[in-house]
Amino acid sequence: MGKVYYYFKLFNSIKDPTETVFAELELQGLLGKVTQIKNFTDILLERPLSLFTKEGIRIQDIITYELPYGEVQGFSFVSDKIQDISHLVSRLAYTREIYIIIETDNPEKTLKQIFPNAVLDKNAQYFKVDKFTLFRFITHQYFLEKSQYISKLSRNEKEVDKNVETLFAYPFKQIYRIPAPVTTAVGKRLEDYFTTREEPSLYLNHYMHPYKGKFHPKMVRALLNYICPQSKAVVLDNFAGSGTLLVEASYLGLDSFGVEINPLSVLMSNVKCNSVKIPIEKLKKEIDRYIKMVENEINAFSSGKSKSFFFRSNLNYDEIRKESKQLQKELANPTVAYNGEVFKKSEFLVQKIIIARELLKKIEDKDIREFLLLSLSGAISDIARRVRNEFEKVLADRINDLYLRLYLFHRLNEVLKINLGEAYTYCDDTRDMTKIIESNRIDGIVNSPPYSTALDYIKNDYPQLILLRLVNSMEELERNMMGNPRVNYDKRELLKMIKDEEKDPLKLSTLAKKYVDILMSNGRQSAGLRVYKFFIDMLFTLKEMYRVMKKGAKAVIIIGNNHFLVSNRYIEIPNDEIILEIGKKIGFNEDNAIRRELQKSSVGNIRQEMVIIFEK
Repeated sequence: MGKVYYYFKLFNSIKDPTETVFAELELQGLLGKVTQIKNFTDILLERPLSLFTKEGIRIQDIITYELPYGEVQGFSFVSDKIQDISHLVSRLAYTREIYIIIETDNPEKTLKQIFPNAVLDKNAQYFKVDKFTLFRFITHQYFLEKSQYISKLSRNEKEVDKNVETLFAYPFKQIYRIPAPVTTAVGKRLEDYFTTREEPSLYLNHYMHPYKGKFHPKMVRALLNYICPQSKAVVLDNFAGSGTLLVEASYLGLDSFGVEINPLSVLMSNVKCNSVKIPIEKLKKEIDRYIKMVENEINAFSSGKSKSFFFRSNLNYDEIRKESKQLQKELANPTVAYNGEVFKKSEFLVQKIIIARELLKKIEDKDIREFLLLSLSGAISDIARRVRNEFEKVLADRINDLYLRLYLFHRLNEVLKINLGEAYTYCDDTRDMTKIIESNRIDGIVNSPPYSTALDYIKNDYPQLILLRLVNSMEELERNMMGNPRVNYDKRELLKMIKDEEKDPLKLSTLAKKYVDILMSNGRQSAGLRVYKFFIDMLFTLKEMYRVMKKGAKAVIIIGNNHFLVSNRYIEIPNDEIILEIGKKIGFNEDNAIRRELQKSSVGNIRQEMVIIFEK
């Protein structure tokens, strides 16, 4: 047997050159050094690919269909041996299609050898010319991303089933189809959405609840492939947010831990990862039972009774009325401005939410109960964003939407056969993880710390945290959140630390001290102290990351810089350079640092972020 030729075609949704860097990095991690393909036309003229350009196959039509913009369209690799490429098909983030040319007398046998889970005309096909066979594979990432359009257009299981078949057929039977114009509003078909040059990021269980400041799933997946290419590993996101890293790690078959101080975020992350494992028929049955319970209890409550007898729930309606008044007081006197005037004005709405919350205690299965609790939180968010329908309908619609996403995953997985990794997120403090993660346990870390003062996470979650009783003390949660732009830290304590060189935790960072001094000496003491506190928090966090990582493990930190107005001009605080400096001082080696342009930002002047890769 001769050489084995690999060609990797990138997604047409590539937005900037940095994504090509990520694409190359993940191939390097999973396969080895690859060669850039500037334009597929160049290699279509060369053997062995040129063998498949003749009439009857015309591989050029397939390869050049929906190519990416930019200087690089893909990558190539040559090997002396056949290998199982299942990990490439299932894991690659920025590669849309893989082409492999092999000398073989038995294509069917070779197909089973290089990709045992291949399903012809659904995620694989092959063409034979003389002694050569060209195999074409569609990556998992393609189907996962495109499934977002199925979620948008499917109202029930039957429509999901039909649209899943359309999705699997599209890459093989629709390459000559002319799509409807982008501006077409009526009569658009599912296939027309597939041709859109965008990168869906809220597919399947990535969308379970509104959340600002999300990771890009594709970037996270690529970085995981670079730092943790092994098939079995434990990875960590110690700023877990809504759980994007954990979801992607689970798709890759990796086990993962998350650490997050906001209990609603912990709920989001755990539901995203655990709900896909619930038997779908069992989930459907419990959903129907819960929705009926909620409707019946609300009807009974509105009739003026003092106690419920539906489903033996024994809800005390007088206690519900009493609690609703207390909750409205808490909502009327918040420490933060938030969307949700409707909860202050409608006592009956708050009472309905309490009933729905209390009925969750009747759901025995923990994963299903938490799925329904997150659905209830999402319904509260929908109403806060001025959805005008009745509470019962808003709740039922959200539950149905999330259920169909899980049903869709199960249908896709009949072909993809993803073996999900285990994932769990702890409600804890990233600055001290000693109670939950032992030393030298973690094979890789990817995280994005909250930029100092950049996003107000509590503002977006406030009604849910209060109405669902997810926190015992809102003040304590706000005080303990890193980078919270509204917390007034103990100024005297911080000033004392700054002036005492022996006790100053940041004495090892000359850059941090420099920029804190600039802010404080120019009348921005509060801003300076806030930045100082953020870098102290990051120092303790980096030390904890170093402790839990195995020797040789890599950690990725994605962070942008902040800007503060000083004397009518903005001063940029180089968070990235300071974190690099601190990381090296505590023992990390710098593996890589990639600057990434942000296409848009709604916060301040943040237009770039740095992807810092450390190695222990």
